[in-house]
Amino acid sequence: MPISLFTKHIRVFVADTSPQEDAVRLKLCRVLSRAGLEVVDSSQGDDAINNADCSVHILAESSDGKPSAVVQYNAAKQLRSEHFKMFVWNPSWFVNEFINNIRRDVVENTIYSSTRSPIVFVEELRGIMNMRKDAVNEVQQNDIFFIYNDLDKDTAIDIYNMLTDIQTVSKLSITMSNYTDYTQYIRNQLQGCKIGVIYYNYAGDWALSFARQVWKDTGGSSSPSPWFLVANSDHAKEEDLRAFNGIIEHSVREKSLIPLDIKIFFDKTVESKLKE
Repeated sequence: MPISLFTKHIRVFVADTSPQEDAVRLKLCRVLSRAGLEVVDSSQGDDAINNADCSVHILAESSDGKPSAVVQYNAAKQLRSEHFKMFVWNPSWFVNEFINNIRRDVVENTIYSSTRSPIVFVEELRGIMNMRKDAVNEVQQNDIFFIYNDLDKDTAIDIYNMLTDIQTVSKLSITMSNYTDYTQYIRNQLQGCKIGVIYYNYAGDWALSFARQVWKDTGGSSSPSPWFLVANSDHAKEEDLRAFNGIIEHSVREKSLIPLDIKIFFDKTVESKLKE
């Protein structure tokens, strides 16, 4: 099952470009947003780059024609470290003296890419920034392990934010466009949490198949941390979950009540363990 791990919130500073490159920059920002990354730029203040995790600098024939772009490039050079990476993107493959000087300046924590596709470039950026290998073995000790499909990101984040007001929560966003298997990561994280929650709204076909598989992979009914399958009533029906009766506890509720259902399941699980 293709699973992608995106537990880290990433803020990407997209540097200014000359007017000729505005369309390329706008398309890149859209792709970054669709990929779940937060885009920041100079419109959010002079210190926006200081609050970012990485920066993107688009190279083209007119790259040296925008003074603010040069200022931002130099600011990123001062920030680059293991905690801040610079991404230099040259989708046009154009080379002049200015661009050659920049290419010679590519050192540690600076990544140069000449891929033409903004989608491929964003996947490169996201893969580097998420450091997936390290995350697989890193177990977070929290009350709730909250999993959702990236298709349901908008409502899932609302529920996650409401949960974090009352419990400690680790989250996992899954995208069907990636082919990395994070079965072991899920096993590890469930061990560090008291319950696992699988949430869905639109992604019903994915969630029902995923819930069956992940329940088996993590020990079934003998798992020390039980699963709770919860669906948004905007697009789910109770009858869809009948197959899970006696296997995984489940509910279908409106979004505002879902955190309450999860809290009730959490309290019941903790109380049951205290009686053992």
